[in-house]
Amino acid sequence: MTITLNQAHILIFGAFAALVLNAMFGSLAALTFMACGALLIVSNIPASIDSLRRWWFVLLLPAYCMLTALWSLYPANSLRYGLQLAFTLMVAIVITGRISTASLMRLMFVVYGIGVIASLLFGRTGMGGAWVGAFGSKNAVAAHIAVFALLSVAVAADGKSHWVLRLLGLAGAAISPPLLVLAQSAGASLMVVPCIGIVLLSILSARLSSMQRLFVLAMLALLAAAFALVVATAGDTLLAGILEGSGKDASLTGRTDLWATGLSFIAERPLQGLGYRSFWVVGFAPAEELWAMFGVPSGAGFNFHNTYISNAVEIGLIGLLLQIAIIYGGFILMAAYTFARPTAPNALLLGLQTLMIMRSFIEVEVFFEFSIRSIMGVATLIYAAAGLIALRGPASAARRPRPFRGVLSHVAVPAQPRSLPHPHL
Repeated sequence: MTITLNQAHILIFGAFAALVLNAMFGSLAALTFMACGALLIVSNIPASIDSLRRWWFVLLLPAYCMLTALWSLYPANSLRYGLQLAFTLMVAIVITGRISTASLMRLMFVVYGIGVIASLLFGRTGMGGAWVGAFGSKNAVAAHIAVFALLSVAVAADGKSHWVLRLLGLAGAAISPPLLVLAQSAGASLMVVPCIGIVLLSILSARLSSMQRLFVLAMLALLAAAFALVVATAGDTLLAGILEGSGKDASLTGRTDLWATGLSFIAERPLQGLGYRSFWVVGFAPAEELWAMFGVPSGAGFNFHNTYISNAVEIGLIGLLLQIAIIYGGFILMAAYTFARPTAPNALLLGLQTLMIMRSFIEVEVFFEFSIRSIMGVATLIYAAAGLIALRGPASAARRPRPFRGVLSHVAVPAQPRSLPHPHL
């Protein structure tokens, strides 16, 4: 199979590398992402405009974040970071119109693979004996390895990928478990297993008939309901046992204190919140108290360790509903599309969205500026929606716009990612 690159691939690779490998890029990460993202948009202006026109509703979220500047405790922060979030999501929208899900999967595999190789070559051990790789913290390297494991499994199982990539995928899948053990992250290890299961089952379901797939889906739904029931009735006991077995504080005292503080602020301003990016600000007394309580330097990265609580504090329940629509809408639509078209790239996006949802209850995964997870959450929603629209038949296909020729590229790129074949990496 021939490996072909075009301008869009190179620019998207640069943008992703800046975000994923930000610990190595340092202060240049944001600048590199913005430069690559801006060039991607202007390299094919008609296609970019068409993508933004088709999926404009995604930008309601950053628009609302900027709107919170009207009542924000720190309006300059809300406006500034809201604009940066808008640019990030615009790049995400444009990406979906420039490369296919297959190319996206392979690009991400290479970028995350570079991070793994750099961690193996230059990584170090942090406080407590946990391996932090090249990312500065065990949580960061564990999150990186978890995504890399999903990418490796998907690439290895993809019959349309180059055989060299598939062999590299097998190698990546083999080294990921011991690397997660080195990072001493029980949470990442536990969460990645069911996500890998989703990826493999989705790919294998291509061999089944529609009725057989429906039966498997029904069984999985029953298992998920049973698991949810167990978690609801004995979740605290199970979590305490897992944490105790991994040598962590089984009481969750610190995290529950954080959640209680966040919920108290939500109760005060439930609908509108304090304003986008207006809580963890140097000089804001409640934030300073929490930094001091947890021994974190003032202004250092910190959050409520729960996506829903953290974001509701700042943008209220209105903004949180917009985020939930993107997160869970993307999951539902991609699950439906993967059921209809069980390819490796679709299975990967479904697995990544599942991982994001699982982590959202203990970490702040989305939505903020220059975030690869925010980009992938939006991309999953759009790829799934575009794929389902294409499945509706010739009537919807006839309404799709024709591909445009890029201003800086001699390669015709379709505005709809799955309407025409794309070059493969």
